[in-house]
Amino acid sequence: MADIRARFGAVLKAWRTRKQLTQEELAERSGLSYKFIGEIERGTGNPTIETVSQLAGALDIEIAELFSADHEGGGDAVYRLSKRDVQIVREAAESLDSVMRELTVNPAARYRRRKRTS
Repeated sequence: MADIRARFGAVLKAWRTRKQLTQEELAERSGLSYKFIGEIERGTGNPTIETVSQLAGALDIEIAELFSADHEGGGDAVYRLSKRDVQIVREAAESLDSVMRELTVNPAARYRRRKRTS
């Protein structure tokens, strides 16, 4: 039974952090105490179905989503990137790296004043 509570707590925490809420904010939205939210997330609290419903409502998600393994373990699903996104990030990093190499080769050379020829 404790394993089920721990998994549920991990999913709840992942959803809470995904929604960028503190335990206190979630508690206020759900009408529960922040201490109880913490107990649930640590797997020591035993929420009723009414409590689960309050939490889902406060997170603006369906109850079933609180039992989804996709969001367990810190919300990895939130940060999944498509292959195209990964390629864009790599290209941007390479471009930035190239610019930084240019600047560090001779940073003073770029900022020398040119003599006026008038």
